[in-house]
This record gives sequence, C-alpha cells and structure tokens, in this order.
Amino acid sequence: MPAFLTYESGILVGVNWVERDGNRVRSRSILTQSMILETTVELRSDETTARSSSTVTNAGEKTGNAIEHAFGDSAIYWSDFMPSSVEQALRRARVLDRARALIPAISLFSASHGTIAVERVDATDWVVSYHNKRYEALTDSAGNLLAATLPDYGVTIERRADFSPDRFPLWPPNEAPPDHAYRAEEVRIQAPEGHVLAGTLTRPVGGTAGSAPAAILITGLSANNRNNGSPPLMPLRDIADALTRRGIAVLRVDDRGVEESTGDRAPSTTFDEAKDVETEARWLRAQRGIDPRRIALVGYSEGGLIAPMVASRDRAIAAIVTLAGPGVSGPDVARYQISAAVEGDSTIAPADREAEIQKQLSEPMTPREQTYLGIDPLSYARLVRCPALILQGGADRHVPLRSAERIASVMRAGGNRDVTVRIFPGVSHSFMPDPVGLSSGWAMLPAVHTSPEALRALSDWTVERLRPARGKP
Repeated sequence: MPAFLTYESGILVGVNWVERDGNRVRSRSILTQSMILETTVELRSDETTARSSSTVTNAGEKTGNAIEHAFGDSAIYWSDFMPSSVEQALRRARVLDRARALIPAISLFSASHGTIAVERVDATDWVVSYHNKRYEALTDSAGNLLAATLPDYGVTIERRADFSPDRFPLWPPNEAPPDHAYRAEEVRIQAPEGHVLAGTLTRPVGGTAGSAPAAILITGLSANNRNNGSPPLMPLRDIADALTRRGIAVLRVDDRGVEESTGDRAPSTTFDEAKDVETEARWLRAQRGIDPRRIALVGYSEGGLIAPMVASRDRAIAAIVTLAGPGVSGPDVARYQISAAVEGDSTIAPADREAEIQKQLSEPMTPREQTYLGIDPLSYARLVRCPALILQGGADRHVPLRSAERIASVMRAGGNRDVTVRIFPGVSHSFMPDPVGLSSGWAMLPAVHTSPEALRALSDWTVERLRPARGKP
C-alpha cells in the first residue's frame, strides 16, 4: 500500500497510507504518532467526490464516531492533514485539463467549503494553492503524486511504495515514547489549597549516576492540559521529549480544574497558577533522583510571564526559559492580538476594522483575563537573577515582537548577566512553522511539530545551564 510521508525540517511528523480500488479510496493518516484519521471516500468517474465517512481518534482512545458527508457535483474532498488530498486535487485538475483550474473543496472533518487553485507548470509539475499554503507538486505521467514541498513551512511530502505502520508506531499523548528513550510516570500533586495537580513526569534512563536536573513546563492563558493542546499540536509534549532525551527530567501538569487536575478553574488567576507552579517546584525538589539545585522553569505565553514571577521570589530556581512571554502591558497585548486577527480577516472591510477592534476589546473577560491584563510583566522580569533564555517567533501575532528584547533589557538592567534572546523567522505564537501566524489557521497547519530549530536552541541552552557545578555531583 503506498504511503505519503510528511517531513518537517527533516523530522517525520505524519504518514498517510492510501489504497484505491476503483472509485473507492481508503485512507489512514497518523500525525505525530498520536492522531489517527481514517476515511473512506467514494469518487465519481470525473474524480469529484460523491460521499465520505471519516473518524478521528487519539492514540490510546476508542475510535470516534463517524463523520458522514455528501458532496455536490463538482466538489472534491480535502484535509490539510492528508497529502492524498493534494493528489486528488491533481487528479481532478487533469480531468478538467486547464492551465489553471479552480476546484471546489469540502473538508472531510468539518464540511467547511473553499476553492483549490491548481496550476499546471508542465506535464508533471504543478502548483496547488489552498488555505494560504502553496504546494509545489511533482507527479508521474499517470498523475500519481510523487512529492510535494511547502517551502514556507519547511515541509516535504514524499511517496513511498512500501512503508509499514510499525515504522511509525502509535504514541498516546501522555505516555513514554515507543522507542523507550525515557520513562513516563503519572503523578498527582496535592496543593495546599486542596486541589490536586495531575500530570506526567518524564525521567531519563541510563546516563551518568546521581540525580538528574529537571524542568517544569508552564502552560498558556487558556484552560490547558499538560501538553498545552491535543493531537497533533502538543507543544509541551514536544518540549518535554526534547529535554528528556537530553538527560533532563520534565514535569508537566494539567491546569487546575482541567482534565485530570481537580479544583475550580473559573475563578483562578495568573497568580493562582504561579502558586501551583511553586507547589510543583516544592514537590519536584523532594523527588528521589531529582537534583533540587538544578530545576528550571519553561513557560509558554502566559507561562512566559509566570516563570519570571516564580523565579523572582524563588532564588533556588536554576534557570528560566520564556516562549512568547509578554514584555508589554496587558492592554497592548490584547490590542495587538485583536488587531492582527481583524486585519487578517478578509470579510471585514478596511473602513470597519477599527470599530471591530474596539468592539472586541470591550467584550467581557474572565477573571483570569482581567488579572493577566493588569500585570506588569517587567516588574517581575527585573528581579530575575538566574540565567534566562527568551524565545519568540518572528511571525508571532499574539505577543508583540518587541517583548523579547524588553524582557531581556530589564533583566540585564537589574543585574542579570546571563540573558539570551532568540527570534525564529517564520515561526508563530504556536511555535510551529507558520509564516501567517494567525490562530485561526492553526488547525490547518501542515507543520504539526514544534519548530525543530526552537527545540534545539531550548534544549542546548537548558542542558548547558543545568550542568552540575564544578566539584559537585
């Protein structure tokens, strides 16, 4: 059975097996080894789609309910996560036999509609454009997709005649990886306020004797699980994987009141999550096999504010990393986010955009959002004395890019001599390769793994800063 392999900066992130029998196509896609998409499609003789039946399942869970769709006479099926969709667009374009074909498309999983543009370069080279993405595709003389690239995302798609599923085994989101590179333990941490923080502690195996350094991962502003997302987009699992493979134990937990953690999230604020992180740090220092002198905090988005908050009070924290943490006032962050979304929405006329921005700025906020907007992030950053790494994507449309150097500048002014800033071009607030950057497009990203360049920078720096002091084990 042929398969399409999707690589992101050389890392295999997805496999799409496809079997065609006459006008019936069966497809099975696995993304980040954790999300399973299964589809049966019935085609017409002109390569349009008659009907489809699809399921979405996460590794380790029961198969989801079938999603059934009937298609109009001229439409084809599409999924941004299935390269076989690109091949089907090319098959339909060959039937239409035009230099540039506009093909109606319907999503297999949401029934959303759109139009795919297919341009023929020559007999075997094509350009397929959809959802702000431009696939440069290569086919054989029969129209079978051989390869495709998405240069702006660092993604390549390659056809393989025989790629067995055991070469891309399933990996449930909260478990140890299939290659057993490290261990994963389910943990439950009792907080003084009475709730329980449930999470995963990954521990290195082998390596040098003695206690391991460790990191605590801190989630973003919304109600988040320990991975800060569900398959296939799980940035905190990606970070935990990168660090633990380099010998650093990693703790990541579900937010208070989310999934396995107990407590009431509704009234909780940024300050409450900071208390939870302090609870996690105390618990982690008491664990056997963990060096209490070498614990780092790694915070994403709101977590990039919480990490300096905790480190400013807890001088035993060995290092912090902020990923897209705010370095401007909360109102500035809110206006920046809303302006980017409104200006990127083609359905809103330019003359109406400022009114729409003001409307959204005036909408009711949760207690957490209200508290977050009232915090001055620089007041905490200037009190951080431990080594700090400040990371941000160049295509961040949620936190202004000037945040990174503002955070670093006040840390240095406060006397911190070890502050590093890294900006990653073409990476959005999600820390995925994403030149557009708007959150409205994150569900359609072809790159589903946290930027490999950012992960390398984070893990290299953290390993170096958490090395044991000379003369100490």
